Amino acid sequence: MCDPATLLIAGTAVSTIGAGYSALQANAQNTYQARVADQNARLSAESARQEADNAREAALQHYRKVAQLKGQQRVAMAGGGLDVNFGNSADLTADTEMLAREDAGRIYRQGAENVRGFDIEGSNFRSQAKASRQAAKGALIGGAFEMAGTALGGASQYSKLKAEGFGAGRRNSFGIKAGEIY
Repeated sequence: MCDPATLLIAGTAVSTIGAGYSALQANAQNTYQARVADQNARLSAESARQEADNAREAALQHYRKVAQLKGQQRVAMAGGGLDVNFGNSADLTADTEMLAREDAGRIYRQGAENVRGFDIEGSNFRSQAKASRQAAKGALIGGAFEMAGTALGGASQYSKLKAEGFGAGRRNSFGIKAGEIY
């Protein structure tokens, strides 16, 4: 069977390689999460632009309906023999215009609120991507230190083993003789 020094070296090598592999896996996972978060941030920005377009379109449709209503009001007032530019008729037209502006303001405010929500969501996704990229970098750096620590620990144990003069016919501090490990 193998002597303890060979087993120690092999065990250290396997542990070091395992630490490196774990670091690479953690890096790959965090890099993937960063890409997903970046894509989600892009989709959120696209949704914000679409929401702004939708708000403008809704306001435009609203103003078209208001224009149609004002036209109907003017036709009805003129048909009733009223001067559409004077008195109650003018007041009705002014009130219709005022209410239309208030409704349009609500349409724009709701659209802006929705856009703000998408902007916040996008910002959160960008922060998540940044954190994932940092975690990916940290995994590699941490893995390198873990690999170095494992290798140095193995080297230290090997050094102690050699200092004890462990070799053929000699027993180590555990009372094991070289070649007795099965």
